[in-house]
Formats: sequence, structure tokens, C-alpha cells
Amino acid sequence: MALPNGYDYAAGDLATLILRRFYPERTDRESTIIRDYLLAHGGEFDRFSFSVRVGQGQTPDPTNLPGVQENAVFSSRKRIDLLAWRGNQPVIVEVKERVTPASLGQILTYRQLWHEEHPEAPPPELVVIGRFSDDDTIRSLNTNGVSVLLYDPAATA
Repeated sequence: MALPNGYDYAAGDLATLILRRFYPERTDRESTIIRDYLLAHGGEFDRFSFSVRVGQGQTPDPTNLPGVQENAVFSSRKRIDLLAWRGNQPVIVEVKERVTPASLGQILTYRQLWHEEHPEAPPPELVVIGRFSDDDTIRSLNTNGVSVLLYDPAATA
């Protein structure tokens, strides 16, 4: 039994995506940040995939049933919040309410794992979106090629 690797949408689905209250495998707060991002930048993309799994995941216990083994591998793989495409250019988007230095390690890990699985594709652009951060964190992420976009929570309310 093959499990899905994300939830895929075309550019024509953007209006429906913006109207959604929740996005796959995201919290309420993260969903409002994604909606703000899609409102501001969704029109730049041809397609969107949510909760894209990358990496190998854990080694399954061979004493478990095959379905349990497959689920263990699937659920332990790393999860890209949003993979958006501008033509053949992938954009990895990580969602955090508070963007911290840990976001850098996380998105760089996703870039590496995604590139290992798709070596023929151009290197992905990296974006972290959120509500709050600080100048040191933003500067550090920017220095490492990661764009940080913050959305005012008052504007969403």
C-alpha cells in the first residue's frame, strides 16, 4: 500500500486554497500564516504541494506487519510544509509562528534531502514564513540564502 507524498494543487486551485480554513497537517495558527503567504505570493506559482515527505525515515522493525513498517517509515520521514513551483523552480516554504535560529537547520536539511531525491532539478529557493522573529535570526537566515517573510497577526485578525 503506497501512502501519498503530499497534497497537490494546481495554480487554478489557488482561490480554493485561500478560502480553506486549514491546510494539510498544519495547526490552526500555521494555517493562517500559510493563507497570508498564499494571498501575498500564491499567484507567483504554477502548483503547490503540502506536507511533502523527504529523506529515508527510520529503519522499520522487521517483526511488525508490513503495513505497520511502511507507516513507521512514512511518518518518520521529514516533512516539507509547502513545496511551491514557479515553472521548474522549486520553492521550499517552512511555516513557523515564531521564526527562530532552529528554522535554519530545518530548512537546510529539507533542501539537502529534497536535492538528493531530485538531483536533476534546480536547487530550491528557501523561504521561512511566520508571525514573529528578531533581527539576528532574520539576518542569519538571509545570510544563508533563506528569505524570511513575517505576517502581522493583527492584519489577519
